Amino acid sequence: MLEGTISAKFANKFFEKDVFKVIKRRAALASLIMMLPDFGLGGIFYVIILWNMYKKVSEKVGISFSEHKKKLIGVGLLVNIAVAVILDIALSALFFIEPFIIYAQFYLSGKMFVESLKKLN
Repeated sequence: MLEGTISAKFANKFFEKDVFKVIKRRAALASLIMMLPDFGLGGIFYVIILWNMYKKVSEKVGISFSEHKKKLIGVGLLVNIAVAVILDIALSALFFIEPFIIYAQFYLSGKMFVESLKKLN
């Protein structure tokens, strides 16, 4: 039932653009924050913004984050770990483009999270 509702919503391209607007905004915010001196708080800011993005995306597609917390946390962790490992390996030598890496990581995590939500039972 849930996957049919999400698929129906994603058939509407305007809705899909609205969801990806949330992802792009959080990705931009995270990359801007990571450019600033954070005095060791960058990881905390990163996690807060990332999970805020996942929560907003879930709400946009009509899934209650609190009701499906375990599934969504599991999906979010798997997606984020996969993206982080791939980007870390590929781009670790290019430390000066960290803001772009953060943007790419958020964007890819958001897209993969949305795709996972589409397939959620």
